[in-house]
Amino acid sequence: MFKKMITTIALSAAVMTAAVVTPALVAPQTAEAAFNAPLFKQSNSTWGSDLMGGGDTLSKSGCTVSSVAMALKHKGITVSGSAADPGKLNTWLKANSGYSGNLLVWGSVANLNSSKISFTGRYTSGSSLSAATLRSYLDAGNKAIIANVRSGAHWVLLTDHNGGTVFNVNDPGYTTTTHNYSDFVGYGVYTIN
Repeated sequence: MFKKMITTIALSAAVMTAAVVTPALVAPQTAEAAFNAPLFKQSNSTWGSDLMGGGDTLSKSGCTVSSVAMALKHKGITVSGSAADPGKLNTWLKANSGYSGNLLVWGSVANLNSSKISFTGRYTSGSSLSAATLRSYLDAGNKAIIANVRSGAHWVLLTDHNGGTVFNVNDPGYTTTTHNYSDFVGYGVYTIN
């Protein structure tokens, strides 16, 4: 009986020590949100009917512009002296060679504020950036990742991750809030300081 009591006390002490010294054993660790951007919907009545460079409306084809505007707003970048939103960014892009038809000229966005924005690159396959790279970019807090989803027909802003292959997104056109790494078919990446 005495031996059983000593064993119970020793096990209790070990469990208590583990809980104090290594809290990871008690509570799961989650990724910290590094890119908490506002959600702009491309169909918002304030700008949804605005025409893009090739004549489509933001409501119809403005997912890329809306995603970039979310990132700019999050980082405090202004457009023509006002807080960034899809309408203001669209107007600026049309006046500054920011479109090729209705498609964003990715590098043009850096001209808004070249001391704070640089275009890191356009990646045209889903596997061109690993899930680990995407997570590290989000954790750094200064990389805006615009991901191409829905078989290449739509763009969203990545905002967070689960530590694995699930990414939280701000989706300007749908109610989707997460995508798996396997959903991505390309990326546009900006460094915004």
